[in-house]
Amino acid sequence: MIDVSIIIVSWNTVDLLRKCLESIYDETTKYTIEIIVIDNDSPDNSADMVAKEFSDVKLISNKDNKGFAPANNQGLEIASGRNILFLNPDTIVIKNAIDKMVEYIDENKKNGAGIVTCKLLNDDGTLQKSVNNFFSFWSSLFENRFFAELFKKLNTKKTFMSYWDHNELREIDWSYGAVILITREVLDKVGYLDDRFYIYAEEMDYYLRVRKAGYKAIFLPDVEIIHLGKSSSRQRRAVMFIQNYKSFYLFLKKHYSFLTYYAYRVRTFIFLFLWLFKYSAQFIVHKILSKSTEEDKNQIEVYSKTIKWHFTCESFLRYE
Repeated sequence: MIDVSIIIVSWNTVDLLRKCLESIYDETTKYTIEIIVIDNDSPDNSADMVAKEFSDVKLISNKDNKGFAPANNQGLEIASGRNILFLNPDTIVIKNAIDKMVEYIDENKKNGAGIVTCKLLNDDGTLQKSVNNFFSFWSSLFENRFFAELFKKLNTKKTFMSYWDHNELREIDWSYGAVILITREVLDKVGYLDDRFYIYAEEMDYYLRVRKAGYKAIFLPDVEIIHLGKSSSRQRRAVMFIQNYKSFYLFLKKHYSFLTYYAYRVRTFIFLFLWLFKYSAQFIVHKILSKSTEEDKNQIEVYSKTIKWHFTCESFLRYE
């Protein structure tokens, strides 16, 4: 049996995808691999590039954009590895990272390890924080960008994982989905990703399902992968910002009480208006000082559209 099936969902990232695939082949030497690329109808001919330049890759070329979780599930349907690695196309594997993760999970299955992830780096080598606690309403009031610097200094007991320095091996709640390694046993017991998550929150949902099934999620600080970050979603800023809320509301409805869900909506509304006020005031100041207001206008548009969306029927859809 193949040691690890590597599933990559791509949309309009042809150059990054090429670098990702090259890095996998260059840096994975200890274990046997199969690579499965699911292309969600990329307009930049990503699928053609894979077919021409990487003949060993199993390619699924969709005729429309099915979303992240559904496309990953397409990969799972044909994956034959005894381990499964979900990998973003905007990652670069370095220092035999995949080999190290497979080695760890093989050696620690008996200790309950079901998911392994690693340290993510920006392209300049700095830390990209990726680990978080499972949601709680009270922590959400403080664990956000408004209070980041203050609570980073007060986080001496590492209560808030998003402020953690990512420098120790430890069991975690969940991590961003750029790099997720699971065992075949976990897949057989927990199942596929929930394909109602078009994009965002699908990894949070899966980590929680794995935890409920009795497995541990482990973070490896000495294993590193470069993650260039949100290259696809950045191309449609306001749309994907709203999609983030759609997915998170689905996550809350699925795993938490309706009281928690509606309390979080109120909290969200308050913070959306705070950010809109901040960027509106910033726009005025920059205008007076004859500085660039382009980013201010972009942010005002994003927050205005998101607030408007919260008044639509779609934002209150119930999920069975």
